[in-house]
Amino acid sequence: MLLGVAGMIGSGKTTLSKALAERFGMQLALESVDGDNPYLEQFYSGPEGMRGYGMHLQLHFLATRFASMRKMRGMGGSWVLDRTWYEDADIFARGLFEQGYMSEDDWTLYSRLYGELLHAPAARPPRLLVYLHGPLDTILERIATRGRPKERDADPEYFGSLHERYERWIESFKKCPVLRLDVREYDIVADPEAGDRIAALVRRELEGEIPQTELWPTVTRRTPGTRGSR
Repeated sequence: MLLGVAGMIGSGKTTLSKALAERFGMQLALESVDGDNPYLEQFYSGPEGMRGYGMHLQLHFLATRFASMRKMRGMGGSWVLDRTWYEDADIFARGLFEQGYMSEDDWTLYSRLYGELLHAPAARPPRLLVYLHGPLDTILERIATRGRPKERDADPEYFGSLHERYERWIESFKKCPVLRLDVREYDIVADPEAGDRIAALVRRELEGEIPQTELWPTVTRRTPGTRGSR
């Protein structure tokens, strides 16, 4: 079974993904955005960086998605996805193209490769998508206080357009059921018990498909070579 956690930068997606994986004894697939991503810092350096490294960055994410999905299929079991491949293409890559940071030829190439990913056996939709949302000012405040330096220094207009694309995307998302969580209503960092309350909501949505494992000692596993959050 796949459980997806979606939401823009600053929504607390990675923190929640880890909390759910620990509580349910599921394996954890995280994005490649820290030391093993050579393009992220240049991308956030400004408009020229976005234009010069946008395609490189999206191809890096696409390649790591292929590798992650292959390992997930090989290892089997149930997984929590820290961001889905749908967001990679429909929000981030498409947004760069629409804003002029990715050429039409680059977008066509990316779309072809993404189409191949969707035909992979492991690219089945999640059983449930947990979508984290909140007002833009709340998200920007969290980026300013908890984000990575390269994110805190990025142009706020970029995050504004990203926020708009996420809101449009989720309204038309039909791949699987969606559980929406307002990030203003909980704070796992300040109140770890909030993770228990969210886990109860997820369990209720899945109608007994997740076994009662919270009292078992668990070790959170992750896809090798991935860490962090975009």
